[in-house]
Amino acid sequence: MRVAHTALLAILLLYSPAFAQQPFVVDDAEVTPRRAWQIELNLEWDKLRPSSRPIVSQTLLDAEVAFGIAPRLEVSVVAPLIALSVESPTSHERVTGIGDMAVAAKYRFTRDPRATHAFAASLSVEVPTGSRTRGLGSSLVDVGVTLGSQHLLTQALTLRANAGVVLAGNTQSGALGIRQRGTILSAGSSVVAAVHRRVQLGAEVFAAWSQHDTIGGSFVGWQFGGNVLLRRSVTLDWGAIGGRSDASPALGLQVGCSIAFGAMP
Repeated sequence: MRVAHTALLAILLLYSPAFAQQPFVVDDAEVTPRRAWQIELNLEWDKLRPSSRPIVSQTLLDAEVAFGIAPRLEVSVVAPLIALSVESPTSHERVTGIGDMAVAAKYRFTRDPRATHAFAASLSVEVPTGSRTRGLGSSLVDVGVTLGSQHLLTQALTLRANAGVVLAGNTQSGALGIRQRGTILSAGSSVVAAVHRRVQLGAEVFAAWSQHDTIGGSFVGWQFGGNVLLRRSVTLDWGAIGGRSDASPALGLQVGCSIAFGAMP
């Protein structure tokens, strides 16, 4: 059994660029290797709460491209496409368009790639490319900082934790997220298990709180999901999301893929 666990750990370390944090909201402490690329595509459907009416559901297609520009440092760009389903007593309308795009930089403080405990930090800036009048954007520039840690509890079980703050703007993404402007605190934790050499399953809980304690000023959510390694650099990712606040979905489902390529020796 110990030999099997050791082999499994070696496989996970070898394939770490492909085993990204997707589909989880809680980020890991890994970064894209220097001169390597990683693409993450994610399609999410959310059933919204009655407080969000006349918007009844939201579909979000996220495309993220990350590049390792230096050892332990990556930069990334995220472009979302949002579709809102709007219902009224007399009509049903679909509003579709680009949401607010974001750029980010992430640095891993821990040098040892096989460290039991690893730490990282990221800085992200979201720009108002989505239309506020159509409900696709917030019209704000969002600036946030997140600290993350990653801990190997066993050779097949990993605990991750995040703590962050939005210094300006808000967390709104289409019809979801905190719409209050100002300082927003966030936190989250996930546990992910390697149940097979190609399969990971996990669960997470995440929350955000605004200094304006009003309706839509807090966010609490959770997710069950995982991914399967299809080949050395490609994973299929999936998740089921729930929440308990006006800013979170009543039910969400997502599916995506992560592709790593171009790694240099």
